[in-house]
Amino acid sequence: MESDDCGPVKECGFFHNAACIEVARSSWDRPVRQNYLQGCHWSPDGTCVLTTVNNDGMHIVELPTDLFGKEHVSDARPVDLLTSAVHVPEGGLVYDYAWYPLMDSTRPETCCWAASRQHEPIQLWDAFTGSLRCSYKGYDQFDEVEAALSIVFAPLDGANIYGGYKKSIKTFDINVPGRETCSFKTKSTASCMAIASTMPDSILFGSWNRSISTLDIRSGEFLRVGNYSPENSHTAGVTWVGFAPGTEELFASGARKDSKVLLWDMRNPAQPVRTLQRTCATNQRVYLDFSPDGRWLISGDTRGFLHAWNLNDADDQPKEHLFPLHWDCLNGVSFHPHGPIVATASGQYHFPPAEDDKTEDGQDSAPATTQQAKVENSLTLWWIGKGMFSEE
Repeated sequence: MESDDCGPVKECGFFHNAACIEVARSSWDRPVRQNYLQGCHWSPDGTCVLTTVNNDGMHIVELPTDLFGKEHVSDARPVDLLTSAVHVPEGGLVYDYAWYPLMDSTRPETCCWAASRQHEPIQLWDAFTGSLRCSYKGYDQFDEVEAALSIVFAPLDGANIYGGYKKSIKTFDINVPGRETCSFKTKSTASCMAIASTMPDSILFGSWNRSISTLDIRSGEFLRVGNYSPENSHTAGVTWVGFAPGTEELFASGARKDSKVLLWDMRNPAQPVRTLQRTCATNQRVYLDFSPDGRWLISGDTRGFLHAWNLNDADDQPKEHLFPLHWDCLNGVSFHPHGPIVATASGQYHFPPAEDDKTEDGQDSAPATTQQAKVENSLTLWWIGKGMFSEE
């Protein structure tokens, strides 16, 4: 039986109309440039969304002002076309990025995010100007700077940044740019990480070898989650892990080219407590996200579908809502921190037409509309709360 407690965000009203109303969009629809998006994250204060675009760097777009404090939206509302408020030009493949957890737009000094890019140290960027504030350098066994493959802030105060590397997890003091303050050797690559606010000394991380582990930064000890059996693990490298905010004993994991979304309980990590299904037919990271109170879990899908599961459903298989939102891979999802809005990011790498598919003059043999219809590189905002619908 579902709980009647909606919480401060009124999450019992999410997806109540079984519809998502598009309210804003920003697009990079130039197929030749391969400008597919790579996830998206709402800022902690809910004023803007951060995303990365392949071959076009990092972008921040702002939430339309008329949506602040809204209780319902009409499906006849015009869709706002958003432009980037901040743009950091392309400087290499972005491996991971994260907002400073205490970010508040009324305090400019807190408005920043950390990002790790190919061949670069972890860098802290200003969310007002797009300028580089400072860098945090992790070194390998040859004392050469290496790029972090995943990053996460200390959840309570953001005082530390943790970087996941091929054979280590390193700690950086946010107030002291430069070399790491501590390093923990790992047997596998930390491809994704998460920290629960109720357990700030334990780092949960997934690896390309399918394993999931926790690191206790006080003792340096590791604890394995699950095992390599088919029912207790993913079938490929783990690309996303995250804790449910309402009950941080629960966390979810997803992997590349793996249809399973596994839900785990930290109190008994030997096997998952639930297994959900999505379509994930790409090596690209396909994100998941929990709602602010942990009532809902959403996921992208390589078919362009949004999956939404009500975790308050007591059944073994929670009720699922399925929304066809994009015609390309839906790789990024993010709940607004205190409103009924979801941000989605779409796109994936598309192989150019083979030489056999071109005519003698070098043109594509298939109609241009057919080629372009498969490409959608966009950041879109959707209203998932109460809606006002026309009778048409």
